[in-house]
Amino acid sequence: MDQPLHDFRPYAVGHANSHRFVSIGLVALFHIVAIYFLASGLAQNLLSKLPQEFKAEVIPPKQEVVKPPPPPPPDLQKPPPPFVPPPEINIQTETAQPNTITVQSKVATPAVPPPPAPPKPAGITAPVQIAGGGAVCQNSYYPPIAIRLNQAGTTTVTVHIGADGNVQNVDVADSSGHDSLDQAAIKCITSRWRYHPAMQNGVPVPVTKQYAIKWVLNG
Repeated sequence: MDQPLHDFRPYAVGHANSHRFVSIGLVALFHIVAIYFLASGLAQNLLSKLPQEFKAEVIPPKQEVVKPPPPPPPDLQKPPPPFVPPPEINIQTETAQPNTITVQSKVATPAVPPPPAPPKPAGITAPVQIAGGGAVCQNSYYPPIAIRLNQAGTTTVTVHIGADGNVQNVDVADSSGHDSLDQAAIKCITSRWRYHPAMQNGVPVPVTKQYAIKWVLNG
């Protein structure tokens, strides 16, 4: 059986280790030099890039000086006006002259009479009844049912009289208390009453009049 070709002699081992140490030393020296140059260059760059110191000075704001208001003007009183003495007046008395009488003729101016007053408007004359009346209603229009029930009273009515003298309308102003008596009064007036119309300045005009129709039962 053949032996391996490896040579484990001490000399060869020692020679290889020395070369390795030299290589490691060179590499380390190279790194040290590179680190030095890098460190020196970076330090200069860092020093050049450091921010410069700025000094900030705080300036207080200027305070506005408020000027005091000007003093009021002095009260200058006006000097009194200069005294001027009144002028001397010499009054000379004149001799009395005899009184003279002057007669002036005055012509009397005729008085102008005032204009005549405008005529006063004529009032409205009252209408004149020519037919009908309360007695007609009492005798001819007393309701039979009111007679049987002994109903009596007074019906106050307002009569509207037209320009032709006829009764246009009748309103019950105050009731007698019985509707049959009130309706009988209205029927009597519209059927039987007639008038000469009221007049104003010669012209017939419509008017209204008020009447009291008394309903009385005979004994």
